[in-house]
Amino acid sequence: MKKKITGMSFAILGIAFVIYNLFIFLFLKPETSVFWISYVFMVLAFGLQVVGMYLAFKDMTIEAAFFGIPLAQFTLYYFFAELFMSLVFMIFQHINWKIPVFLQILLLAVYAVVAVVSIASRDAATAVKNDYQQKAVAQRMKTVDVEILRAGVTDPQLKEQLRRLGETVRFSDPMTNDVVADVDARIYQEMMALQTSCEDNAVAAALDSCSRLQRLYVERNRKLMASK
Repeated sequence: MKKKITGMSFAILGIAFVIYNLFIFLFLKPETSVFWISYVFMVLAFGLQVVGMYLAFKDMTIEAAFFGIPLAQFTLYYFFAELFMSLVFMIFQHINWKIPVFLQILLLAVYAVVAVVSIASRDAATAVKNDYQQKAVAQRMKTVDVEILRAGVTDPQLKEQLRRLGETVRFSDPMTNDVVADVDARIYQEMMALQTSCEDNAVAAALDSCSRLQRLYVERNRKLMASK
């Protein structure tokens, strides 16, 4: 799908570039360096249109595509602004060459700044999403671990406590930060102790671990909420 969209975009830009050149060289006559300066900037705008559209939608996830829309829109704005400016200077090409050079470099610089900010924002949003997904997967794996332990024990009270612990883990916030780093370490150690107790059929020790883990998750959730 992505290759199909990219191919169609390149085809449309290629046709537009051919039509542009036909119009320029059929109806306008190159007489000064201003004409060629404007032509070079317009060719550059065509190239940046290709690069800008690729960077905007190189990641086809919903979040990345959403954040790529501002860059795609501004790439089009730059393209048509440069098209208009270059045509004006090609028509009125008997002016000081410094004017078109300055104005078109200024327009290009504005576009470059916005493009950099847009790409940085998109990449930051994607990184946050990926980080959250990784932590959510880790949280689900803890739930699976508790369910496996529950399936392996026979004591009814311990089974119930493991069921409740599994629900606590499932609905806990998967995100983490420095505030809860110590709590996460203690949860990990207690989970290892719980696993050992269940494997050794040490019901009393396993029940104590379940109680401690419930308290640790309450502490973790409260600290996370307070840190946001």
